[in-house]
Amino acid sequence: MKITSVEPIILQYKLNNDQKFAYSQAWYNTRTIMILRIETDEGIVGWGEAFGPAIVHKSIIDTVYAPKLIGMDPFDSEVIWETLYNCLQDHGQKGVIIEAISAIDIALWDIKGKALNMPLYKLLGGAFRERVKPYATGLYHREADDITRELVEEAENYVKQGFLGIKLKIGFGIQHDIKNVAAIRKVIGSKINLMVDANHAYNAKDAIKLGKMMEEYDITWFEEPVPPEDIDGYIEVKNTVSIPIAGGEAEFTRYGFNRFINMRAADIIQPDCCVMGGISEYRKIITLASINNIQCYPHIWGSAIAVAAGIHAAFSQPDFPKCLIPQEVWLELDRTPNIFREELAINKFEIKDGYLYKPQEPGLGIIINEELIKKYRIA
Repeated sequence: MKITSVEPIILQYKLNNDQKFAYSQAWYNTRTIMILRIETDEGIVGWGEAFGPAIVHKSIIDTVYAPKLIGMDPFDSEVIWETLYNCLQDHGQKGVIIEAISAIDIALWDIKGKALNMPLYKLLGGAFRERVKPYATGLYHREADDITRELVEEAENYVKQGFLGIKLKIGFGIQHDIKNVAAIRKVIGSKINLMVDANHAYNAKDAIKLGKMMEEYDITWFEEPVPPEDIDGYIEVKNTVSIPIAGGEAEFTRYGFNRFINMRAADIIQPDCCVMGGISEYRKIITLASINNIQCYPHIWGSAIAVAAGIHAAFSQPDFPKCLIPQEVWLELDRTPNIFREELAINKFEIKDGYLYKPQEPGLGIIINEELIKKYRIA
């Protein structure tokens, strides 16, 4: 089997005024993604996705990676990964060049699964569990007369939908954050897990102050309390606050995670298949986490392709630490308005009784809606 075409595709649409939302670093007014279509001489098509600046990813793939991929065997995914990683060695091994490789790697695994008529987790060694526990990522900042009241109503809705965990976006000032944490914990009760995510809005001093204030509200984890570059800050927060500290969505490759893990910077790492190097690299990071006995949950943000990649990653990772009643793997499910998440795949992953059960379809397990691509594709 040989690769015959590599086609990066940018999709975009504007959010309505009532759909706009913000996290601690920026407002979201549009949805823009780069997805990747790789076709083989046997007619099998694989799909991938890169998180980040779509136009940059497309440029890198078109000009640097695609010419190297044509004629290669998609089953040689490790050879391909190393070839692409090394071809831009003089330009650094983080950021957009790795995100672009991520899209390619995911598409190659999709092809392999389809060629062998197996779901992707089977190719990764099988599923270690029958189900994973999704949590709702929502509760973003938005324009509102009473943002706390609106967040409380949104949290109540997630609980009614059957989610066993929800994640609140914080990073808008300590007093603002603690007010919302307290209100949401009060309305959802003690049985629903509550995570918080600052998206690196604080320095260590303020993150510790907020973390101490949040301790009484039974927070499952405190995500990205400080900037990803501030490893010492991570360690300072982790060693001072009793809430588990999570991070890693902005880290790249096994090399970046090796440093992050070895320094014991977080209690939970969150590699994103569309960021840090794809499915191939996720497998290596899982090994590092297992060796060091640090919990790992996939970070997911993007279209149905990103969601599918994260689902297979979650099913394929072993339990650690080993014990009679292992910790369940949490799976992130973004709930913000996103046509590409909800409609890019014709078939859907279903949640039953608060859990998502392992898919049976080959590859990523999704059928791409080509008409939606035509509608939202931009030059």
